[in-house]
Amino acid sequence: MTTSTSPPGQAPTRETLCPYCLEPIGFDERHLFVRNDRQQYEALDLSTQNSPLRRADTLRSAYQRCRNTDGVPQHYIPAPYLTHGDPLTVAMVGDSATGKTHLLTQMIAEIIDGGLERYGITWQSVNPQDHRVFIEEHVTRLRSGRMLEHTPPESFASFVAALLLSGPDGSTRPVAFFDLSGEDLRRTDAMLRFMLGVDALVFVVDPLRAVPLPHLDPLRGELGLASGGDPAFQTVLDRLPRSGPYHGVAAAVVINKSDLLRFEPPVDRWLAEPPPARLSAARLRDESRDAYAFLRHHCGPAWVQPFDGVLRCTLHFASATGSHGHKDSFPHGTRPRRVLEPLVSVLSMCGVLGDAGGDGPGAVGM
Repeated sequence: MTTSTSPPGQAPTRETLCPYCLEPIGFDERHLFVRNDRQQYEALDLSTQNSPLRRADTLRSAYQRCRNTDGVPQHYIPAPYLTHGDPLTVAMVGDSATGKTHLLTQMIAEIIDGGLERYGITWQSVNPQDHRVFIEEHVTRLRSGRMLEHTPPESFASFVAALLLSGPDGSTRPVAFFDLSGEDLRRTDAMLRFMLGVDALVFVVDPLRAVPLPHLDPLRGELGLASGGDPAFQTVLDRLPRSGPYHGVAAAVVINKSDLLRFEPPVDRWLAEPPPARLSAARLRDESRDAYAFLRHHCGPAWVQPFDGVLRCTLHFASATGSHGHKDSFPHGTRPRRVLEPLVSVLSMCGVLGDAGGDGPGAVGM
C-alpha cells in the first residue's frame, strides 16, 4: 500500500523503509538538504528552481533528513534513493580481516568498469560526491596495491556505497551496500536490528579460518589466526526473521581469498572460468554444489549454515586481490578473480536482472 507523505499539490510518494532506522519514509522536498564545503548539512529550497534540468541536477546531490529520531542519531538519505524504484540493500557479513571490504570494493569497481553490461544493466551513482569519495578512498587505493583499513567500529549502520542500476526495460533501482564490522554485529543490538530490513546478505568465508589445509598453517601462524567457525554468521542468522524453516532473504556465500586454494580441486577449475556470456542458473548451481562439497569436506558444518538456513542461496569461489598482502600493501598488485559473480547471483534473486526463462535469473538460488 502506498501512503502519501507529500505536501499538498504534490503527487503521492511511495513509501519505503529508511535503510538506516527501518521506519517508513517517502520523498518529501520540504526536508531536503545539501552538504557544504565543510560537509555540514544545509537546508535546500527548490521553490525558486523552475528549470527541470537544473532541478533534477540539484536533486542528484541532495539528501532528505529522516524524521525518525527515536533512539537513533539524526540521519540523511540521498534523495535519488527515494525517487526511483524499490531500493535493494546488500550487507557483507563476516568477521574482521576476512576480506569483506576488499571484496565489496572490487565488486563495485567491476560494475563501474561495465561488468553488468552483459546482463543489460547500466549504472549511475546515487550521490556523485559520495561516489567520488568512495572511488578515491577505496577503489583507487586498492588498485594501486595498497591495503584498505579494517571496517571501523560503528554504533549505527550506514551504507558505504550506493548505485542506481537500470535494466533494459528502463526501470531503475537503488542498490545500497553495507560493510559491517563483525565485532559490531556481535556486540551492538542496534546493528542486529538493522539486519531485519536487509534484502540480501553476502557471507564471506576466510580460508585461513575455515580450511585446515597444512599449506595454510604458516600464514595462519604469521597472522595469529585459529581455525573455527565465524561467529558473525551465527549471530546474524539467529537474528534474521524466518518464514517457516528458512530465512527469506537472498544470500551468497563467498569463499574469498581462493587464490590461497588455487591448486585445490575444484577451486582450480572455477578460478580459471571466464565470466559467462549470459546468466545461467544451472552454472550457478554447479558452482554452488562444488563450493558446498568443498566446505563440507574440509570444514565444519558452521561454514555452510547460511546455505542450510536461507531459502535462496548460492555459493562461490572468489579472490578480491589475487595475492596475499604484506604489511600495508600488495607487493605484486591486485588481480581480482570472480568477484562479481556472487553479486550477480544476489541481484538476480532480488529481481534486478529480470527473468529469462527456466535457466535465467528467476531460477537462481532455487
